[in-house]
Formats: sequence, structure tokens, C-alpha cells
Amino acid sequence: MLRLFKLALIAMCLPAAAQAQCTGPSFADTLSPAQQADLDQRAADTAYGTGLIWQAEKDGTTLIIAGTMHLPDPRHATLRDRLRPALEAADLLLVEATLQDQTNMQLYMAENPDLMAITDGPTLPEALPPDTWDAIVEAAAARSIPGFMAAKMQPWFLAMTLAMPPCAVMQMARGEGGLDALLMQDAASLGLPTAPLEPWEDMFALLSGGTFEDQIEALQLALFDPADQNALIVALTEFYFSEQTALSWHINSFTQDLIDGLDPATFEAQMTQLEEDLLFARNANWIPVIEAAATQHDKIVVAFGAAHLITDRGVLALLAQRGWHITRQTP
Repeated sequence: MLRLFKLALIAMCLPAAAQAQCTGPSFADTLSPAQQADLDQRAADTAYGTGLIWQAEKDGTTLIIAGTMHLPDPRHATLRDRLRPALEAADLLLVEATLQDQTNMQLYMAENPDLMAITDGPTLPEALPPDTWDAIVEAAAARSIPGFMAAKMQPWFLAMTLAMPPCAVMQMARGEGGLDALLMQDAASLGLPTAPLEPWEDMFALLSGGTFEDQIEALQLALFDPADQNALIVALTEFYFSEQTALSWHINSFTQDLIDGLDPATFEAQMTQLEEDLLFARNANWIPVIEAAATQHDKIVVAFGAAHLITDRGVLALLAQRGWHITRQTP
């Protein structure tokens, strides 16, 4: 598994995540005409490839399904306002991880520091080539992480940190959240119960799994040039807020040249495996949870990263296959 992309896409683009401060040139503008045509065709061929808010109806139950971005951006206000009536009418909000789940995960990590910090064996400077370590020190410093701290971080945790562009770090450090967090805040103010689509332990295992050697390899691959990283974030965000979800996902397939030493066949295989593990398997696991909730509630809001909406193995397609009537809710 190309853990770099797993971490980066969880952190940055499920779907695209960025801040208003992440401005500048867009990675989309660097594509050649042939690449742009390829990207457009992939998006056109993707089921449910446009739209962020959807309605699903079956047997008297109505789901309002929102594709979210997990990191903060002031432009969430418009989507938040559009979803407010649905929350006011709902009996339940389903999300990937509730606020309590997030607290439980933080407590678990605090009680098990060896999950994030190297407590035995070689530190990262000892395990990495000097030039790679120097690049990591520079990248960590851009995110206000001193080298002595980075040296003792488990590689998966450091790779996830480096997957976030420097322009996003301060907002995250202040505890600002994405659309999911805003919807949970609104649900709390309305007294609306919130439940998870999956155990938080499953996502933690997805993030932190693999051997130390696997994680070291991923960390080496995580060293995007900051300018390239920023340009990708700009592209992803622009696609997200224009509700071009398929474009937001498929543009990641054109980032191979940003990673030194990665051959096309390996890149394609790893992207395919990423889709299977991060998207499709989880989508299938969520359907029984959603349908079980539908037996107990008439009106449910379901919010998850927008990449889970798309393709014929996305949540919308899986629900449609089970008899749900799906319609897009336009602005």
C-alpha cells in the first residue's frame, strides 16, 4: 500500500481539504492538454461524479447525504446553511467519527505513546539516508515541528503530519474542523443524536498499520515539494467547492511525477489498492449501518468524505442497488 496517499487523502482530500490561506497556482493548470482531456473523461465516466448533497428515499425513510471536506475552510458556511433544515428535521446524524470517538482515540493515543513515538530501536535519523532526513527536518520545521521531535516520531504519524500543507497546520492546531465538525456542532445545539458509521479503531488501524519498514518507505515518499503540495491542495479545493467530486478524486492519479523514483506501474497498482482499502471496502461496510439506522429513524442526515459518494462502488450507487431512490439536491 502506498501509505503516503492513504495518509494524504485521509488528511487532505476525502475529498480535497485546504484552507483559505492555501492560495496560489493550481495543480490542475499544470496538466497538459492530453492529461486534462484524460481527467475530464475519467470524471465524466464516474457515477455520481458531481454534487455534494443528495437525498435517498426508501420505505418512508429519507436520508440527506452530504459529501464533506474534513479540514476547515470558511466556504463551508454555505453548505452548512443548506444542511441546517435537514438537521432540524432529522432524528439522527451519522458521521465517520463522532466527537466522542475522536476524544476516545486521543485518549487511547495518550495512554499508548509508543503508537506515535519511537521508544525502542533506531530513531528516524538512524533509519533514513542523511539527505532524506535533512529534507524531513526542513519539511517538519515548516510545520513548526523541531527536528528533535520529528526524530522520535513513528514514521506513520510523521508521514500523516507532513501530508498536511503548512498553510493548514495552524488551523488544525487551533482545533478548527471541517464540515463534519460543523454539522456535529449544529447537531449538538439541536439535541440531535450523533452516531458513527464505523468504529474509530478501524480507521486508526488503517492509518497506523504496516511494518516499521513499510512506514519508513511511505515517509520517504511523503516528501512532496511544498509548492507542489500547495498547488494540489488549491486544485482539490476548487473542485470540491464547485461540487466536481470526481475531478477532485481523479486528479490524484496525475501526481506521480511529484514523487521521485516511483514507476508508473507501481503507482497505478498502489492507487488501485488505495481505492479498495480506503474507499470501497469502507463504503460496503457502511451500508448495513445506514440501513439499520433507517429501521429506527425516518429522517437521517449522513455525512462523510465526498470521495465516498462517487463511482459505481460508492455509497450512493450501493444504496441505489438496494432500492433507494437517489436524487441530487442542487443549490
